Amino acid sequence: MADVELSNEVSSDAILREYENQNVSMVKLVKTLLSTATMPHVVMIVIASTVFYLLAGLNSLTVFSSMAFTSLAVAYAITALLSNNRVVKQMITLGEISSETDQYLLKSTIKKFKICLFPLGVAVGVFFVINTLTGENGIMPGSSDLIPTALGMLFILWSIIQGSSFSQWASSNSAQNFQTVGKTGGLKLSILTTILATIVFGLFLSTLFYQLNDFDRTLTDSLLASIPFIMTVVIVTGASLAYSRKLKILASMKPSLQHFSGKFSMICHLFITWHLLTIWRQNFLDPSSFQVFLEEIVLMIFTVLFAIWSMTSKSYKSNFRLITEDNALTWGLSFGYAYAGSVAMLTSFFDDIKTVMLIGHCLVVLTVLIMHKVTLSKIIGTDDYSIVVRRITSSQNGEIDENQGDILPENLQHESLSVDNASDVWQKDDDVDWEAEESGPEIDGLEWDETIDID
Repeated sequence: MADVELSNEVSSDAILREYENQNVSMVKLVKTLLSTATMPHVVMIVIASTVFYLLAGLNSLTVFSSMAFTSLAVAYAITALLSNNRVVKQMITLGEISSETDQYLLKSTIKKFKICLFPLGVAVGVFFVINTLTGENGIMPGSSDLIPTALGMLFILWSIIQGSSFSQWASSNSAQNFQTVGKTGGLKLSILTTILATIVFGLFLSTLFYQLNDFDRTLTDSLLASIPFIMTVVIVTGASLAYSRKLKILASMKPSLQHFSGKFSMICHLFITWHLLTIWRQNFLDPSSFQVFLEEIVLMIFTVLFAIWSMTSKSYKSNFRLITEDNALTWGLSFGYAYAGSVAMLTSFFDDIKTVMLIGHCLVVLTVLIMHKVTLSKIIGTDDYSIVVRRITSSQNGEIDENQGDILPENLQHESLSVDNASDVWQKDDDVDWEAEESGPEIDGLEWDETIDID
C-alpha cells in the first residue's frame, strides 16, 4: 500500500515539475517578436493583411486574396525553416542600424524593408505554383475556388489553438514553485476567491464598455446594466467548477495540488470572462466596426503569441526544436497571415466581422472549459489511489470522517469501502447461526452417539 502511495505522489509531482520546467519567458518572447532588427516584417504584415482583407470583400478578388494570404503564410513558414542558414538570416534581419540625419530618415526607413524581399520573393513563387496547379489551365482546373473555403475553415482551428495553448501557458504559470507551497487556504476559500475575482474583473470591464457605448449614461446606470452579465459569468464559472468538482476536492488534500488547482482555475476563468464579455457585447451592445476590428487584432495577437509559446515550450530542451528564439518571429508571421486570411474569408462569407468574432470567442470559451478539466484530471487523477491508501490507514486508526466518503469518485469509494469492511466479513455472517448447537457430520443410514467408548 505504501508503495502505491509513493508511486502516485511522485507521478503528480513529476507532471507539475514538467509544467514548471516549461519556463519559456513570455516577456522574452514578446521582446523577440518586437525586436527592432525585424520590425519591418511586423509592419509589413499589418499593411499586407489590411490590403488583402479589403480585397477579400470584393467578389471578383476573393480567390486572389485567399491565394495571397496562403502564399505569404507558406513563404514565412519556409523562411522560418531556413532561418538557421547564415545567408538567409542576414537577408531577413537588419544589421547595425546607423544613425541618419532627418533629411535621410525616410530613405533609411524604406531601405530597412529590404529584409522583407526574401519572404516576399518566396511568396511570389508559392503563388505561381498554386495558380499553376489550380488555375483554369492547371492540373486541377477550377479548384482555386475551394481555397477561400479551406482558409476560412482554418478559423475553427485557430480558435481551438488559442484556447488550448492559453491553457497550457496557464498550467505552466500555475505550477511555478509548487514544491515550496506551505499550508493553503482550502477548497472553499479557493472556489470563493475564483468566483469573486471573475465578478470584480467582469464588473470592471462590463461597466467600462457600457460607458464607452453611451457616454451620457451615468456610472451607476452602467453598473446596474452590468448585473445580468455578471450573473452570466457566475453561472458559467460555477458550472465549470461543478464540472470539475471531484478533481478539485482531490486536489484540496495535498498542498501543492491545491495551490496549482486554485491558481490555474482563476487564470482560466478570468480569460473566459473576457471572452464572455465580447460575446455579450456582440449581442446586447452595439460596438462600432472599428472597435470590433481592433478587438479582432488583439485576438489574432493572442492566438499567434500563445501558439508560438506553446510550440516553443514543447520543444524546450529538445534536440529538435521547431521554434527557437531565432525563428520565432517568422513562425509568428506565418501563423498571423494564415489567421488574418481565415478572418478575411469568413468575413466575406458572412458579410459581417461581428459574426466571425462571435464564433471565435464561443469556440475559445468551450476549449478552455474542456482543457480546464482535462488538465486537472491529468495531474490530480494520478493521486487517486494514494488518497484511497490514506483513507484505509485513517480508518484502521479510528480517525475516518463520516463525510469523507463523498471525497472519492464512486469507483474508488467502492474499492475503499470494500477494503474497510474486509475485517468485518469473517467476524459476522448473517447466513450463519453462530448460537446453534454443533453437530457432527451426517451420513445417510448411520447414527452417531454423542460419546464413543474406546475399549
